[in-house]
Amino acid sequence: MKHDFSDSNAPLPRRRLLQLTAMGALAIATSNGSRQAFGAAPGAEETQTSPENMPIAPHEFGLRAVPPRRPLAPSPFIALPLGSVKARGWLLHQLELQRDGLTGHAEEVLPATAPNSAWKGGDGEDWEKGPYYLKGLISLAYTLDDANLKDKVKAWVEPILASVREDGFFGPKKNDDWWPRMVVTYLLRDYAEATGDARIAPFLTNYYRHMSAALPTRPLDSWGRARAGDEIDTVLWLYNRTGDDFLLSLADLLEQQAYPWRQIFTENLFLDFNDDFHPTHNVNVPQALKMPVVYSQRSGKGEDKAAYRAGVTHLMQDHGTPFGINTGAERLSGRSSVEGVELCSIVEHMLSTETAMRILGEARLGDELETLAFNALPAAFSKDFRQHVYYTISNNVAAVRGSVGYTDDHGDDRAPAPRSGFPCCCYNLHMGWPKLAQNAWAATPAGGLAVLAYVPSQVSAIVVGEQTATLVCDTNYPFEDTIRLSVKLAQVAKFPLQLRIPAWCKNPQIKVNGSVQPKAAPGTFATLDRIWKNDDRVEITFPMSVEVVRGINDSVSVRRGPLVYALGLKENWAAVEKNKVEGFESYEVTTDSPWNFGLVLDAANPADSFQVVSKKAGANPFETGNAPIALRVQGKRLDGWTIRFDGRLPHEPPLSPIASISPGQALELVPFGSQMLRISEFPVIGTPPAPLVTWSEDFTGDYSQRWLVHRGSFMRDGQLRLPKAAKGIASRAVFADFVYDADVVVGDNGDAGIIFRVSNASVGTDHYLGYYVGINAEANVVTFGKSNNTWLPAAYKPKSIEAGHTHHLRVEARGPQIRVWVDDMETPIIEARDDTFTSGTLGIRSYSNKAAFGKLSARAI
Repeated sequence: MKHDFSDSNAPLPRRRLLQLTAMGALAIATSNGSRQAFGAAPGAEETQTSPENMPIAPHEFGLRAVPPRRPLAPSPFIALPLGSVKARGWLLHQLELQRDGLTGHAEEVLPATAPNSAWKGGDGEDWEKGPYYLKGLISLAYTLDDANLKDKVKAWVEPILASVREDGFFGPKKNDDWWPRMVVTYLLRDYAEATGDARIAPFLTNYYRHMSAALPTRPLDSWGRARAGDEIDTVLWLYNRTGDDFLLSLADLLEQQAYPWRQIFTENLFLDFNDDFHPTHNVNVPQALKMPVVYSQRSGKGEDKAAYRAGVTHLMQDHGTPFGINTGAERLSGRSSVEGVELCSIVEHMLSTETAMRILGEARLGDELETLAFNALPAAFSKDFRQHVYYTISNNVAAVRGSVGYTDDHGDDRAPAPRSGFPCCCYNLHMGWPKLAQNAWAATPAGGLAVLAYVPSQVSAIVVGEQTATLVCDTNYPFEDTIRLSVKLAQVAKFPLQLRIPAWCKNPQIKVNGSVQPKAAPGTFATLDRIWKNDDRVEITFPMSVEVVRGINDSVSVRRGPLVYALGLKENWAAVEKNKVEGFESYEVTTDSPWNFGLVLDAANPADSFQVVSKKAGANPFETGNAPIALRVQGKRLDGWTIRFDGRLPHEPPLSPIASISPGQALELVPFGSQMLRISEFPVIGTPPAPLVTWSEDFTGDYSQRWLVHRGSFMRDGQLRLPKAAKGIASRAVFADFVYDADVVVGDNGDAGIIFRVSNASVGTDHYLGYYVGINAEANVVTFGKSNNTWLPAAYKPKSIEAGHTHHLRVEARGPQIRVWVDDMETPIIEARDDTFTSGTLGIRSYSNKAAFGKLSARAI
């Protein structure tokens, strides 16, 4: 349908409307401040222009990359429009599974996508779910170029466009929340690029004029305030195509009203932002990672760019997992092998990484993206893409229903189903694979192309000289180490091709038409700037070596290249709930395979302990039991490493090194993403160290490696802080009879303190075996009790406790005799006898209160 740009409802100057029709500025800032048309021949001269007289040329959808427009800062890489990249090989198979699975059948299986959706003009769901689904559907439909999926897209887009009001606002009348519209504006830009629909730019322009006028009196709040980075990204996308100056002011206003993410990331304020849960919510957090770096294009500030790395570093230090993302179930959850990672977090983190990599130009972001995409993402799905799990965990031996004690626990979070856990991820998951394909390649300011993520794919784009180049990436990477690129050109063309060199690869090799190129440095982009001709070939080899990475309780995870490896377990899938659509049942998954193994490793050269085994590759390399590559290693059973009392989670890995009298046996480790059940954090077999006589902790150095923490922690002013209902275990501080001293600070609304003789600590407030002494400034009491996976109080003694003040706790344990002192008391405030627990680790704990802990020490008696 042809759109009438003279519509009186669009109060725009005629000149600007013509620019909107053009939908694209082909200018780019060079280092000396002049502008050069993207794709123009090197050295072509142009008159320097201002934003008001910027040359506008037709936007060639699916081919033309639109660079940042002044005064926005230039970026190292430029996004290619949706449709420029097509998937091949195993990635194409994933997209086809998605089409034939949960994405293609979502409108039959997932209630919020039903025909009565308020986004389609009905009386159904009117918030984020429908837009979430459509965002992934659009990327999938136009990456696959699938007519049926495109029809599904139009059935959503047309009612959305028709819902526009005279003032530019749009969407369901019963919901005026800014947040779900942020998803819609984002997906509409993809739709515009993929289809060339000229209605989208004026639609967005009118909406953003409304937003500019409304935000001063109806500001962002809640989810919109947390996720404004997505809106800023789309606002700048539109500015680059229209040059409307008001969009820059709107970007500033959005940044001012959003959460101060730059400060939160830089100062590690996730768990310390008043009592606000939004900066702890592990969908907000990965989604917001892009915000400061996106806004850096407008601000020009180095600290906005630096915030991305600061945020990721803090998140991985305090909450990291081996598979490339921090825990969050749903709140940030600490360093643990059984804390969950929400699927929404995975796909949002991927998109933030893809966005940040183009702006920052850092090769290591590609490494991080591939770790997420090749491990965390496929681990969350059934292999036919008809079920997903809400939470993915490192060590999972029973994906069954039942609460386990997560901060947000829905009872079915680890069990695969079309809708597992809270019903948001089942709608948001659809963008994971398609967005990876869409963002695997980028354009460069010099009129070339760059490979950002190595997946089997094909890209077509305009390069220097206004010629269309097609490059085909043929590879089974990351399951092999060779990537083969072939160039398709109608005539010769000189343009740069940038290749990301992973930091983990020490000896990369690049060949052009069989000729070895100069060695490229790991963790950089290698540039091949040459005259290319049709059928030129580039072969890239990334030799992979095994890496053993230390984790909680000195366990290890195993990596080779971008893949994380896990113990392959036999999986028994049992349907527990039918679906109206056959094939979309809900399941529980159990195993009868032994899983409690420690690895036998060469202490001097752990990598030498592994044998790489290549197997025949099938269409789906993530298919359980048919992975094309595996690692063989010796292991021994650990009878003391058991499943939790409720049969739902394994206990944390026992402290390494650990002895075992079991015979050695060969283990096969497979790619993490090929299993729903797995062990990926392993104890190491060896001689345990001698029992400690003394121990101290001042939280300096790499303190996070010395602690197992459930529900998170962070450092502030030299003290380790815990949020409510968290606990930390000092893994090496194992004592039987001892004196334990600790400096503790509590707030004014509950208790916190120390735990001792602890074993089997797990997710959940009271899921541990051991004793607890806490102080409470609200009730002015000292508490003593024990937990046997449920809290059993023993004594409450009155004592004046000052909130925010450091109090000193001392516990003396001799056999069953336990005595407790507070501050400078000469006599114990509590004396008790209990022989339930005779030995175990020391730790710290918060219950109904945030808490801080200073120097800790203990000595055996």
